[in-house]
Amino acid sequence: MFKPVRKMSSITALGVSLMLPLGAVQAEVADVDIAALQAQMATQQAQMAALQEQIEALKSQQLVTQKEVSKVGENIVTRTPSGDLLIGETTLAIGGYIKAQSTLSTNGFADGKASEIVTPGSLRTVDERQGTRSSFSARQSRFNIGTSTPVAGDTLTTFVEVDFYGADDEANEFVSNSYAPRLRHAYGSWGNWLAGQTWSTFMDLNGLGEVDAFGQHASAVFVRQAQLRYTQPFAGGSLQFALENPEDAGDDQSLPDIIGRVNFDGSWGHASVAAMARKLSLDDGASKDSKWGDAYSVTGRFPTFGKDDIRLQANYGNLGRYMGLRSFPDALTANGEIEEVDAWGLSAIYRHFWTDTLRSSLAYSRSGLDSSGTANMTDSYDTAFVNLMWSPIANTTLGIEYQRFDLEEVDGDTFDLDRVHFSAQYNF
Repeated sequence: MFKPVRKMSSITALGVSLMLPLGAVQAEVADVDIAALQAQMATQQAQMAALQEQIEALKSQQLVTQKEVSKVGENIVTRTPSGDLLIGETTLAIGGYIKAQSTLSTNGFADGKASEIVTPGSLRTVDERQGTRSSFSARQSRFNIGTSTPVAGDTLTTFVEVDFYGADDEANEFVSNSYAPRLRHAYGSWGNWLAGQTWSTFMDLNGLGEVDAFGQHASAVFVRQAQLRYTQPFAGGSLQFALENPEDAGDDQSLPDIIGRVNFDGSWGHASVAAMARKLSLDDGASKDSKWGDAYSVTGRFPTFGKDDIRLQANYGNLGRYMGLRSFPDALTANGEIEEVDAWGLSAIYRHFWTDTLRSSLAYSRSGLDSSGTANMTDSYDTAFVNLMWSPIANTTLGIEYQRFDLEEVDGDTFDLDRVHFSAQYNF
């Protein structure tokens, strides 16, 4: 007999009995999947950790590279605010100028290829029977390189400069106008010390003024030579002491020239006093003799009205080659004895600014012999200059200057020269 209730119960019981192992299987499968996922995640985490290590390694390598680049960058050329070159810790300055000159001279004055420079020796070549001569030149153009480097708590400075007034042997004015370079300056300084070739410590640039006949006025102390110099600054100035190359009539002497200078600077202007002692010797293989000579120099530069200034210079003593481009000899020799030659020199230079870009300088200088001399020695030497300088744009100066030179010898012979000088200077 069919009993539905019993049948359903049986089916239900069977289903339940069948479902029990199926759930267990599903739970087992779920457990297996979770374990696999966990293992996979662990693998991925390990991979991520390895990847992170690689990233950190790359970052470290990049940092090292940046430091190396930065270190290399210290030697890359850059510019300072003033326009100089900076290489590491060394500042490199390149400068100079191009200067074109033209002169129109009387009395046949044309001293070879250096006719733009008038010396007492070249002045003696003039001939009043001859007419005017014109000359063009760019030999005064110059080039210089300077460096400054911090070294041991101070600054090491070097400077080298050349122009083109070198030997004339290979020069010509027919085709190439070739001129040899000439050393002007070559020195190094560190702290208070300077060694090398530069302006003599006996010379004060403040006494020269702005004239195209640079260093050619009669009383100018104008010498560049090798030396060892010590400078001690003090409030309002400096004290200098130097041993410099000795020279007398083409002969090196046994002791260096000994020079001391004291400089004073302030809003009132500049003043300087220098003294020199030099031993003059005669040693020609037949006679020996020596004498000590001394010389003194006083210079000043003082502001006057507006931008104007006046420059003064007075020199006295055994000046010889130091003054006036060797207007007077260092010494005379006679009967196996040597005797120093004393001379004196005075100059005044006034500069007036017509405008900020237009200015003029008026200069007069006179020197004379203060010892007994032979017939053809210089007894007196005078120079006078007046100019007009115009700087229409930066680093450029155009000039015209009238120049007068008068020289008289002990025997009464005279030599004079009138000259007009034109110039165009371009600084870089």
